Amino acid sequence: MTALARRSSRLVWGWCVAYTSVTPQPSRERRRDEIRSHLWESERAGLAGHRVAFAALRGALHDLGWVIGRALPALGRSFATPAPYVALAPLFPLQAWLVSALTVGATAHLAEGIGGIGGGATLTLAAVVWMFQRRRR
Repeated sequence: MTALARRSSRLVWGWCVAYTSVTPQPSRERRRDEIRSHLWESERAGLAGHRVAFAALRGALHDLGWVIGRALPALGRSFATPAPYVALAPLFPLQAWLVSALTVGATAHLAEGIGGIGGGATLTLAAVVWMFQRRRR
């Protein structure tokens, strides 16, 4: 196998690891096994590196569609727990600070106000979700 073919296989494998990383583990493992098999077959068939890379490029939109189909339902379910709200809450004050630092001497920006109250509001939402979950059990 040529250096270009090895580099192409590594590039395709890196893309596979990147786009499957946001999906649930069973789907991720199944997809990675499938791509690993395709790469092995292309290496055994002696396909040129540019053909392997071009095939991956042609399939990139399909890959993204696959990710959306697998990851969005899991992401939606995660917002039924308090964890994402608690994780996002500190970003609001940081965003307000950044906007105020970048607009020194300018009229107050709407983002400063949202950033000032967004953290507390997000934590309140996390508490509401937590209480709702507790009642359902």
